Amino acid sequence: MEPAAGERRRVTVAVTARTLSSWDTARHDRTLGTGRRTLRVGASSGDPGLTADVEVGPS
Repeated sequence: MEPAAGERRRVTVAVTARTLSSWDTARHDRTLGTGRRTLRVGASSGDPGLTADVEVGPS
């Protein structure tokens, strides 16, 4: 998607619970990190472009 300069679009990005989880050594399983997170979308990790705060809840 390449919106024109100044154009606004609403997008939906599906992210799996596994992507937002980390390994819990006590449980020997992955655990979902809930709470407020910052989502960054851009051309590379050095140029995040757009950011948005999101709330991650249990699935």
